[in-house]
Amino acid sequence: MADFLVLRFAETPTEPVEWVLVDQSGAQHGPIEHGDLMAVTEAAENRRVIALVPGTNVLQTSTHIPIRNKSKLLQALPYAMEEQLAGDVEDLHFATGKRDVDGELPVAVVERLKMDAWLEQMSALQLDLAGVYSDSETLGQMPNTTVLLVDAGRATIREPDGKTAASDAESVSGLIELWLNAAKTSDDESLPPPINLLVYLTTDYEARVQPVLESIRSRLATLEVLLLPEGGLPRMAAQAVTSPGINLLQGPYAPKSKLTTYWPAWRLTAALMAGLVVLMIGAQMLSNAALNRQIAELDQSIEAAIRYTFPEVREIRDARALLDSKLRGMGSVTSGSNSNHFLDTLTTVAEAFSENKNKITRIETVNYRSGVMEIRLLAPNVEALDAIRQIISEKSSLEATIQSANPEGDKVRGRLQINHTGA
Repeated sequence: MADFLVLRFAETPTEPVEWVLVDQSGAQHGPIEHGDLMAVTEAAENRRVIALVPGTNVLQTSTHIPIRNKSKLLQALPYAMEEQLAGDVEDLHFATGKRDVDGELPVAVVERLKMDAWLEQMSALQLDLAGVYSDSETLGQMPNTTVLLVDAGRATIREPDGKTAASDAESVSGLIELWLNAAKTSDDESLPPPINLLVYLTTDYEARVQPVLESIRSRLATLEVLLLPEGGLPRMAAQAVTSPGINLLQGPYAPKSKLTTYWPAWRLTAALMAGLVVLMIGAQMLSNAALNRQIAELDQSIEAAIRYTFPEVREIRDARALLDSKLRGMGSVTSGSNSNHFLDTLTTVAEAFSENKNKITRIETVNYRSGVMEIRLLAPNVEALDAIRQIISEKSSLEATIQSANPEGDKVRGRLQINHTGA
């Protein structure tokens, strides 16, 4: 299945573009297509797009600059190269590649107006843009061999060290001559170095370029000419996927976060997740509030029981420590174990009163001796008294029995005895 659509822009915006589908290895899927950008939209569906722009619009150069931080490098680069460029650096966009072993940094320079124009055309189609590259960099490098491509109105040269130069096809002879002059040795300029030249041509330019090549054949070590019936795009597309060169989408043109792209599809899911989180937090808060109420009620019951038993107590800060101190002072206990029995029993009674739905039952006195607690209380009826007895017996290892239940007006005064099971 084709994973990429490689789109090649023409020299002028009014000319048709061409594109081809390729997979991750650069293998071609389907024929070369031509048309306007609107025709690209359907073919680009569910595919990443690689855009190739005319190499005649992109200056390929290099510089030696020690800055390693990417953002700082892109800020300093225009001013470091200002003397090498004819235009105003404020109107130019700079992109960098990987440094070579000598620390030399490859640089691509293009007018911002041209970058804006290319990207504006593609953004209108909402293409999934993977990169923008100069088509001159996608000729590929060959050891000891210079590659020349003449097609689509352009002539492009790429030298073995990766340096590129481009011109319109009408100026191919001048481009070749400049390249040959630059390749001469410094020892004897009359003798050219051994140069291997591989030329790719479309049939449209065969008649025009062949005479130029024949005129320089004697100055070359080898010359090979290959015809490209479909043009240079298949070769460029394969190179663009596997080793494309400098991606011009850097600095202010770097891809933005795709969150805004995918947000509409995930908005409902995100809203449901947020609602679930709020619901869980709310449920936990309600649960904590209920537990806090139960703790407060339990504390009130314990405090009420202590005040009934020890009416002289004014302030209760630590109920367990207070009871232990009081019981030791009364001589009622001889060990911490017995005081713990008393406090555990009292805690169970307080919990029983807290769980009892009838809140008007009131403790009058509490007596504890030899592990047995007696409670005198005033209840609205016998059923309320028996409910407290059942809760104590069922929720603990204690055994509660009703010793008496005497009517008193519209209430019942009762006496409850609580023992440890088996006592």
